[in-house]
Amino acid sequence: MAEVQERMNPAHSFPLIVHGLPYTTLIPRHLKESLASKNPYILISGSLARNTSTLVHLTAALHASNLFIAGVRQGMTPHTLYSEVLAVASDVRQSNADSILVVGGGSLVDAAKAIVFALANGADTMDALAELLETSNAIRTGKVKDVTQKPSVIPIMCATTTLSGGEFNPHGGATDDRTKLKQLFSDPKMEGHKVIVCDPALTLTAPMRVWLSTGLRAVDHCVETICSSAPKKEGTEAALRGLKRLIPNLLRTKADPKDERARLESQLGSMESMRPFVVYGVPVGGSHGIGHQIGPMGVPHAETTCVALPAVLKFNKRVSAERQNIVAEALWGEETARRVFEKYNLDKEKADLGDLLDAIIRELGFPRTLKTYGIGRDKLDAIAENALKDHLCQMNVIPLTEKEQVLEILEMCIGDDD
Repeated sequence: MAEVQERMNPAHSFPLIVHGLPYTTLIPRHLKESLASKNPYILISGSLARNTSTLVHLTAALHASNLFIAGVRQGMTPHTLYSEVLAVASDVRQSNADSILVVGGGSLVDAAKAIVFALANGADTMDALAELLETSNAIRTGKVKDVTQKPSVIPIMCATTTLSGGEFNPHGGATDDRTKLKQLFSDPKMEGHKVIVCDPALTLTAPMRVWLSTGLRAVDHCVETICSSAPKKEGTEAALRGLKRLIPNLLRTKADPKDERARLESQLGSMESMRPFVVYGVPVGGSHGIGHQIGPMGVPHAETTCVALPAVLKFNKRVSAERQNIVAEALWGEETARRVFEKYNLDKEKADLGDLLDAIIRELGFPRTLKTYGIGRDKLDAIAENALKDHLCQMNVIPLTEKEQVLEILEMCIGDDD
């Protein structure tokens, strides 16, 4: 085997995606060569640290390469709480770490981005962090101009164990413990993680539910960018490549969890799913915006896609049917997906894209309703109000600017799960 290197954007040195060799080889190599790091701080999944020997093997590999571990944090609460970002930032500051190494995915990936941004700007209280992230989002969306925010200095590397794709994205999200509002943010340099290590053997440690649901999150990226308010040819082509890697290989992994080739293809599909947004500036939309707000109510981050995406597609179909048909044709052309559609008795001429994705989601074993997660109609008003504050709802192909629009979508999500 040999190392393979790919760049998210061929015009930029970072993020650099590396695979083909074990994580115990690639991580020390790129900490030293790509990040010039000697003292990494490890942010690792709690279950990975407790239930596997990953941290032991990684520690040995780093020590063998004369790298000193500045500190270790095992696990974080889903949706990246401000309080935990501040706690880890304080630990990193005191440790004199010169990089952060994330081993895991999801909330850890976003946490690392928030931590280094907070450190660069001296945000060490809940109020200061809230102001920093809110201002960052206002700058990103063009609502204000500000030249006082400082870019992150400490570089980040990720050895990913999930498929959500946050490691490829310079933007992040963190949740205010006090309001449950999930706030998007990005630092001025828009860098995010600099090196992403893909080792399918490492992903075997991820719970199957997490692996498959985060894969569906990557599918969401593909679908929403193809059907977006501002699609681009290059973005559509990348998203279709992502779909063709993701859906067949997620189904293969469900059938054979130890299929490492299917897992690597899924990882590369996740990378492709982020290209439209990160490289070509194609926006995602309502599924992400609403998903950000149903998550803190009790839905695991990636599983918000399982509930929200089909409903948002049905809501949007009145203006995006032609774009949705591009995705539907691609899915019918994939044999493994077609077998699922036939199993669920879907008619190619009658089933819309929401129906097709509903079948895929069910086949992968996920619930489809808010009710399944204990969220009733009494929570819908609060979800809708928070969703309207999420810029991605405004970027939906039908801009979601009124509570009634969001409630219409949420009503499709609430029902009885069969």
